[in-house]
Amino acid sequence: MKKTEDAIDALVDEHDPGALRRATHAASEETVQFGSPTDAAGTTSIYARLNSPDAALMEQNVEEVARRVCDADPRTIDQRRAHAIAAKVNGTAFKCACGEPDCTGGTAGDAPAANAVVYVLAHETSVDGATNAERSEPAETSTDPEPVAEPRRSPAKPGYVFGAGIMPTALLGGIVERARIREVRHPGHSSPPEPRYTPSRTLAEFVRCRDLTCRFPGCDKPAQFSDIDHTVVYPVGPTHPSNLKCLCRFHHLLKTFWNGATGWQDRQLADGTIIWSSPTGHTYTTYPGSKHLFPQLCEPTATLWTEEPPVIEPAIERGAMMPKRRRTRAHNTAKAKAAERRLNDPYVAERNRPPPF
Repeated sequence: MKKTEDAIDALVDEHDPGALRRATHAASEETVQFGSPTDAAGTTSIYARLNSPDAALMEQNVEEVARRVCDADPRTIDQRRAHAIAAKVNGTAFKCACGEPDCTGGTAGDAPAANAVVYVLAHETSVDGATNAERSEPAETSTDPEPVAEPRRSPAKPGYVFGAGIMPTALLGGIVERARIREVRHPGHSSPPEPRYTPSRTLAEFVRCRDLTCRFPGCDKPAQFSDIDHTVVYPVGPTHPSNLKCLCRFHHLLKTFWNGATGWQDRQLADGTIIWSSPTGHTYTTYPGSKHLFPQLCEPTATLWTEEPPVIEPAIERGAMMPKRRRTRAHNTAKAKAAERRLNDPYVAERNRPPPF
């Protein structure tokens, strides 16, 4: 699981700075290579090594372009990503391939949205000394002829790139100069709730940096692409860090419309821990993604309820309000097959043409 890999990378970076040699060497070996001996005729593989923030930004842009097409596009998402990369690099248009005259998909010949942003979370000491993997304290002076003790070293925390994982401290220097730095502070142990449904920018940034990913069991969707959910429904549940968490759109809809006694239920603790109960009766506990790297963000905020939190009974037939697809999967499959047949028609006709006399 990606979260487990990130936790292991963070421990290695924190406690064994010597292991950074490979990461530092890799950063100096950024490269792009075209072609491989194993490529099939007519195709060329591309291998690239980029720093994590640039790669995360590229992935975000490619994903945004690849998903502009309508639901009837016959290509797989991997094929659309490949075509999107080629279109952006070559400066050509990326069109929907459904072939329908009333297609609702756009033509991605323009640049991606200007608000494409990659978020990197780092401790202030790591930012201040971004070019050093460790920070040192002055050595103790001594008048004895014995050798002076080695300087005591306190390993600096690595950074975290939303959607890409751990960023070793030694590599932060390459991005700090071109980054816009904003300070994220813990709201305090007795902070009041905000008097509105939508959290302020400061509160939203804290929740995203505390959680790092979607908080549903097993999901690692980056926090910047997730919704901020009220664990206890607003306005009974206030807009407060002890009642807010990140959920990707899919799991936000799942929690909102499949709840109650026979659905998913969640309870949030003041330190951001979420206890989930599934429809099958199983219990899952998820912790904020910053628990190890940035534990100060996981310190408890205000306790909202001294007893059990209030339970809001869902409306009758709540599930009927669940948003539905505009087209069913069967309809999409049928349209994809029809589009593929239209593409094959010239080849079939050519193959079945009688030989000339």
